[in-house]
Amino acid sequence: MAGTDSTSEPAVPQARKSIVGYRPNGGRPNPLPQLTIKGRWLEQWGFIIGQPVSIIVGQGQLIIRLTEE
Repeated sequence: MAGTDSTSEPAVPQARKSIVGYRPNGGRPNPLPQLTIKGRWLEQWGFIIGQPVSIIVGQGQLIIRLTEE
């Protein structure tokens, strides 16, 4: 249990790095690009297992938002 003088600091946004890979497709040509995002930091920002998200796609960017569906 936290003491009376302790404070919980809000999480500070950080840039995360990843690499676009590909989904294995049995050696067929033109594999599909794939991006996997994982880590406990997702929970810190409200992304919990089973939570629906929406992905907004723009040139060179993806915006991922929680949805209430």
